[in-house]
Amino acid sequence: MTISDKFYVPLNFRSYFSLLKGCLSPEEICRYAKEQGYQGIGITDTNNLYGMVRFMAAAESEGIKPVIGVRIIAEGREMFTAYIKNRHGFSLINRLLGNINKERYSAETGEIKNLDEKELVLSFILKNGRQGLVLASDDKDFLESILKKGKKDIFVKLLFNRPYAELLRWAKKKGLPVIALNNAVYIKKNDRVLYNILRAIDLNITVDNLPIEEQIAEDEAENYIAASANQMRNYFSAVPEALKNANDLFFKVKTDGLLNKSFVFPCFKGLSAEKAYLYLKELCKKGIAERYAKANKDILTRLDYELDIINKKGFSSYFLVVHDIVSRCPRTCGRGSSASSIVSYLLGITHVDPLKYNLFFERFLNLGRKDPPDIDVDFPWDERDKVFSYVFSRYKWQSGMVANHVTFGPRSSIHETAKASGIPEEEIKSIIRLARLGREDGIPPYIRNIANRIKGFPHYMSMHCGGVVITPGPITDYTHVEYSREGYPVIAWEKDATEDAGLVKIDLLGNRSLAVLRDSIELLGERRKVNLDWNSFNPIYDKGTRQLIESGNTLGVFYIESPATRQLLKKMRHGDFEYIVIASSIIRPAANIYIREFVERLHGKAYKPLHPSIDKTLKESFGIMVYQEDVSRVAIAIAGFSPEEADLLRKIISKKDKHLSLNALKVRFFSGGKKSGIESDVLEQIWEMINSFKGYSFCKAHSASYALVSYKLAYIKKYYPEEFIVSVINNGGGFYMCQTYLNEAKRMGIKILGPDINKSDYPYTLEGSSIRIGYCQLKELSVNFIDLIIAERSANGVFTDFFDFLLRLNPSLSGIRVLITAGVMDSISNGLNRPQLFWAYFYTDKQRELFLIPPVPDFIGDYSCRKKQCDEIRTMGIMVSRHPLRIFQEKIKHALKKGKLYPFISSRNISLNINRKVTLAGITVTGKEVRTKNSKQMIFVSFEDPYSIFETVFFPNAYNRFHANLDGAGAFLICGKVIDEYGALTLDVDNLVSLAL
Repeated sequence: MTISDKFYVPLNFRSYFSLLKGCLSPEEICRYAKEQGYQGIGITDTNNLYGMVRFMAAAESEGIKPVIGVRIIAEGREMFTAYIKNRHGFSLINRLLGNINKERYSAETGEIKNLDEKELVLSFILKNGRQGLVLASDDKDFLESILKKGKKDIFVKLLFNRPYAELLRWAKKKGLPVIALNNAVYIKKNDRVLYNILRAIDLNITVDNLPIEEQIAEDEAENYIAASANQMRNYFSAVPEALKNANDLFFKVKTDGLLNKSFVFPCFKGLSAEKAYLYLKELCKKGIAERYAKANKDILTRLDYELDIINKKGFSSYFLVVHDIVSRCPRTCGRGSSASSIVSYLLGITHVDPLKYNLFFERFLNLGRKDPPDIDVDFPWDERDKVFSYVFSRYKWQSGMVANHVTFGPRSSIHETAKASGIPEEEIKSIIRLARLGREDGIPPYIRNIANRIKGFPHYMSMHCGGVVITPGPITDYTHVEYSREGYPVIAWEKDATEDAGLVKIDLLGNRSLAVLRDSIELLGERRKVNLDWNSFNPIYDKGTRQLIESGNTLGVFYIESPATRQLLKKMRHGDFEYIVIASSIIRPAANIYIREFVERLHGKAYKPLHPSIDKTLKESFGIMVYQEDVSRVAIAIAGFSPEEADLLRKIISKKDKHLSLNALKVRFFSGGKKSGIESDVLEQIWEMINSFKGYSFCKAHSASYALVSYKLAYIKKYYPEEFIVSVINNGGGFYMCQTYLNEAKRMGIKILGPDINKSDYPYTLEGSSIRIGYCQLKELSVNFIDLIIAERSANGVFTDFFDFLLRLNPSLSGIRVLITAGVMDSISNGLNRPQLFWAYFYTDKQRELFLIPPVPDFIGDYSCRKKQCDEIRTMGIMVSRHPLRIFQEKIKHALKKGKLYPFISSRNISLNINRKVTLAGITVTGKEVRTKNSKQMIFVSFEDPYSIFETVFFPNAYNRFHANLDGAGAFLICGKVIDEYGALTLDVDNLVSLAL
C-alpha cells in the first residue's frame, strides 16, 4: 500500500475569517484535523490572510502541519485558489492582495472605484509570475490566459460532490493535472443554517430574502461539509491522481519560514545595528543636558544598563524611529511601560523621570523578554493625522496601521441574529434586555443558539486606534495591506497576531486631554499673557492644585475625573503627585477590598507586612500591590522567579497572553515560596493579591505619565477655570456629557451665554469671564451654513438686524428654524419675539431689488418658558437657561406629597445628614455596573441636582428592583441612607421614583 492509497489531508477549509462566509475558527479547524487523525490541514479564506497567524499557532498546538491558501474572488466569482509554497510566494500573494485593495481605493474621494477586478488580477499574475505559489482553478478562461506562462504548479480543481467529468476532459486536453479538493465551510450539516444567517447579516437582509446564489439550500448542504477521507476516496475513485496531487501538494508547501522567528524592526535611515546604537547613545548623552543639566553616577549607570539591553536586543533603530516621529510633533505624552526607561526620557519620548520615581525598567524590557515591547505615545487627538501623514510618507510602502478584527459581542450577536431572522426592532430590544439581565430562558432558542455560536466571530475589519508597524523593507514581505476610509494602509492582523508574527508595533494614539491642555495654554497666552511652556510647566508642588485634587473636585481633569476616582481622592485626602499615581493605578475591577485596606492604612491603621522580603518593594503603598510590576517584583522576591518568569506571570494575570495557563506558574510560585521558608497562609494571601490584577491594570510608569498631565490640568482648572472648561468642551469633553461640564461651570460661578448670531464662533468661546456657546452645539445646522454665516460676518461686518440677515444670506426654512428656536437671533430681533420672527421670515419679500418689510402683527404672542426650554434641548441637546432638574419641580412636589418618602434635601445638605435616610432629586449622569463576590449584580450611579453631583450605590436587592428604570438618562427621586467613608459620601439607595414627563 503506497501513501496515496490511504493518506488524505483536507486542503480547502474556509474559516470564519472569510468574514460572514465561514462557520469555523482556525482553532476548531485544527482540532477537527487532529481528531480525524490528519497530519495537516489547509485553510483558504476569501481574498485575505486575516486568520493566518492564529491558524499556524493552532496547528502547532495540535501538532499538525498548516497549509496556507487564499481564494481569489473577483466580481463575486472565484478565479483561483493560491497555495503558498514558500516565502517568495507569501510575498507575491501579499502584493496581489495589496494591489487589488490599492486599485479599488480612490485616495481623492475615499470611495471604492469601479474596476475590472478579473483583468486586474490576471494582469498582475502575467506581469509578476507565480513563483512560490500553486494555483488551483476551475475557471477555464483564467487557466487559458495564464497557460502562456507555462504549466508548472497549475492544477484544474475538482470539487467534492460536484460534477467533474467535463473539467476532467478539458484538463486532459490541455495537459493539465487535476487536484481533488473539498469546499469545506462547516463540519456539521445543520450549520448551513448558521451560514445562511451569516450571509443575511452580511447583506443586511433577512434570511427569507436571501438570494439563491448567496444561500446554501438543504439539498446542497453536503457540498459544503467537511468530507471524510473515505468519502473523498470514494467520490474520486475514477481519478486517483487527483487525490495523489493533493497529497503531493501537502508535502510540497513549506510554511516554516512564513512568519518571523525574531522581531522585525524598522531600519532608521539605513543605519547598521552598530551605527544605530552609537547614534542612539549620542542622542541620549545630549538629552542628559536637557533633562538633568549635568550627568551623575546614577544617571550614567542606569543609561549604560538600558543601552546595553537595547543593543543586545537589537532595538536601537526602533527607538530612533519613535524619536524621529515624536520630534515632528513634540506635544506628547509618552506612557505605558516605556516611560520606565531613561532612554525614552532622554529622547523626549516620555516626560517622567524614571530615576526620581523609581520606575521599573524591566517591566518594559529585559534580556529574557520574548515578546516585543511597544512604545505608546499620545498626541493631541486633532494632531494625530499629521503624525500619520508623516509616517506613511516617510516610510512609504514600509508601514501600515495594525488592524482591528471587530467581533460579534454579547449584544451584537443577539441583535444581528434576530434582525436577520426577521424579528422587529422593538422586539429585538426586549430580547437584548432579557440577555443583559441574565434571563436567557426568555430568548427564543433558535436566536440564543445562533447568537452564542457567532459570539466572537469576526464581523468586519477596522483600524486599530493607533498601532503602526514599520518594516525594514517592503511591508508586503511580511503581510498584505488594505486601505482605510482615511486612506491609511492597514495590515491584515490585529495586535496579538501582529506581535505573534514578530512585527513590532508603535502606538501613536490620540488624546483629547492633551488638546485640552494645549488649548488652555494657548488661551492663557492670548487672554492673560500667561506663558506656560509645554515641556517645563510642572505644577506638582503647587499647594492649591494639591488641595483641589484632595477635594475630589476634579471633574474634567483627565485620568482622575471618574466617580470612583473622585470618591477615592476624597477618602485619601492626599493630593500629592505620588499618591495620585497610586490612586489612578489601584482603581481596577478586582481590587476593591485592597482599595479599602489602602485607605485605612493611609489614615494610620497598623498593619504587618506580608513578608520582610517585599516590605521595601511595597513600602510606598503600605504593603499593598498596586502596579503591574509589583506582580513581577513580588514573584522574584518571594518565589525566586527569574525576570523572564516574573514577566510571564504578569502577562498571564493581566490576560496579555491568552495562550498560557496560570496553573503551572501558580505551582511554581508556591513551591518557590516554600523553598524560601515562607508559610503557606502568607503565600495564599500574596497569591490572592496577585489575582486582583486579573483583567486590566497599570504599570507605575503609565500612571505616572498620565498623573503629570492630570496635575497640569488640575492647576489650570484651579487658577483659570474659564479657559479650562471651554477647552474641555471644545475637545469633546471627557468622562461626562457636555451638559455636566456646563453645569459644573455654573457652579464655579461662570456664566453660560447662549449662541448668538454676531458673537458666536464655531467652537465655544470666552467673553470676559463668561462662556459663549458655539455654533458647533447646533446639531441640526449644517456645517456649510455655519461657515457661510461666519464668512459673511467676517467679510461684511455684523448683522444689524433680522432683516439684514435675511437680505445678506437668504436662509432656508430649515436653517432659520434652528437659529430662531435656539435663540441665536434674539440679539438682532428688533424687539420681535420668536414666533414674530417666523412671521417676518415668511412674509418678507426677500428679493434684493424689492425686499419689502411688512409690519409684524402685535397679537402674535411669545413662546412659553417651557417651550423655549424644550427648544433648547431639541436644537442643542443641552439646557442653558436653567438646570435640567428645574423642569421637574412640579413632578417633584407631587411625588413628595403622594409617596411616603424620607425627608427631602438637596445635595448641599448631604453632609449634614450622615447615617440618616433622606430623599434627593437628581438627573442621571453616569453609572457603572459591577458584580459582588457572590457574582450578584449591583451598580454605582452618579446623579446631579443644581448644586452638585452626588454618588449612590444600588446593592443587589435595590439593583434587582430598579435597574430597568436606570436604562438611559432620566430624572428621579432617590431615597436611601447617607454613608460616610473617610469623607466620601454615598447614598445607599432603597427606593427610586421616576419623574418621567
